[in-house]
Amino acid sequence: MWTWEWEEEMLKECRTLLLDVSLQTNVSNQWVWLPDQSGGYSVRGVYSMLTTTDVPLAASEADLVWHRQVPLKVSVFAWRLLRDELPTKSNLVSSVISSKDCLCASGCSSVETAQHLFLSCTTFAPLWSLVQNCLIIL
Repeated sequence: MWTWEWEEEMLKECRTLLLDVSLQTNVSNQWVWLPDQSGGYSVRGVYSMLTTTDVPLAASEADLVWHRQVPLKVSVFAWRLLRDELPTKSNLVSSVISSKDCLCASGCSSVETAQHLFLSCTTFAPLWSLVQNCLIIL
């Protein structure tokens, strides 16, 4: 089976992280929602967490992002974009990838951030302008 080099590196990191983990046969495993360990995961809890962040949206931005005629997945994407919470390489450096792997996928040697991908990348920014033009026509 053929794999990417970055996948192999991530597998090594995963194995390293799991070295100290020992499973016990008489204990059941369970997922725990860290923001609310007692009540567990709920859509209401996630909504509350997302709307009470430190980075408030301006009223006009909130109206545009959470407009009922905009599909929910588009609203969530826009909301995450405005808060710089998209899974760009620069946001993944601290938790998933190494800092040497944070450069833009286009090969332009810039750090991959949302601002770079949508506004200044010579490869990807023009694509978003085309998408915007298509949306204006609709």
